[in-house]
Amino acid sequence: MDSAVASHGGVSPMIGKDPITVDVPREFHRRMAAIIDAVQAGVWQAGVHDLLGYATDYAFGQQRGTQTLVLKSKHRSAYVRLHWDTVMGDTDDDRQLVSLAITSAINELT
Repeated sequence: MDSAVASHGGVSPMIGKDPITVDVPREFHRRMAAIIDAVQAGVWQAGVHDLLGYATDYAFGQQRGTQTLVLKSKHRSAYVRLHWDTVMGDTDDDRQLVSLAITSAINELT
């Protein structure tokens, strides 16, 4: 059993009244990592050969507001701010908003 789950006795955290599993935050972080990867590739292709640094201000679930990812190159920074539902969503609109946020970050960093 995963040590993080075992240390909490296998009890899932609660958001409101809906129980969730560790798979939800893992998927959230996978998607945020994909955003970081896309921006890194985009700035590199644009000729900015810096390793991106990042900082986060995440909260659990949509009721906590906007999820913020700060991306930094050597001389610039960009904020990616998306709602939880957008990051976790699978609609065309959600994917378009994420894509626009990635494009905006690339433009800010190049």
